[in-house]
Amino acid sequence: MTQRVDTGEVRPCYPELIAILVAGVLHVAIEKLFSFTASQYFNAAVVCGFGCYLVWRAVRTEGMLRAWGMRTDNFWPALRAQALFAVPAAVVVYGYGLWVGSAPPPKTFWLIVCLYPLWGIAQQFAVQNLIARNLRGLLVHPWSHALVTALLFSASHVPNLRLAALVLVGGVGFTLIYRRHPNLWAVGIAHGFLGALAYYLVIREDPAAAILKFLGVE
Repeated sequence: MTQRVDTGEVRPCYPELIAILVAGVLHVAIEKLFSFTASQYFNAAVVCGFGCYLVWRAVRTEGMLRAWGMRTDNFWPALRAQALFAVPAAVVVYGYGLWVGSAPPPKTFWLIVCLYPLWGIAQQFAVQNLIARNLRGLLVHPWSHALVTALLFSASHVPNLRLAALVLVGGVGFTLIYRRHPNLWAVGIAHGFLGALAYYLVIREDPAAAILKFLGVE
């Protein structure tokens, strides 16, 4: 039987919240106790499991995709709102890169700028729909809601404390804006752009190197 969900109505699904939090704790524990590679295999299994569940829920519940922010009618207002946060944040990150000598980034940065928004959309789906959406019934005030959401997402990036701190700041900003402009594509693009910049200039890692190595490109 197909159900219908009102896109303006927030109905918390606490099993989803518990499942994503348990997955986050296990991810950190597996990486800490075993290895990064083991945690990546675990993450792949989690993605497959959640993917099957989400497809089932989307088929079963009419209007679920729109409620999850997969819509186009508010894309440009949402993108403009996210840019008001992302652009000043990017200026700060680039200024930090100039200060520590990591700017300008190498040419491979542009490959990640093109690819990372896809990962940003996936991450923001988890943050905004599996965490933030299911916390709305518990945390009514926007700032407390955004802060707790960002803290939970940030914790999944431990033990990389620098990355966890960046995720915390970005998570608060993205969540506050998403509450008013629920568009997954816009927040994912903003996340991807800032994430790419942060990896090169603050974390000082080149994610493109692994991709090019896998493709056999020197």
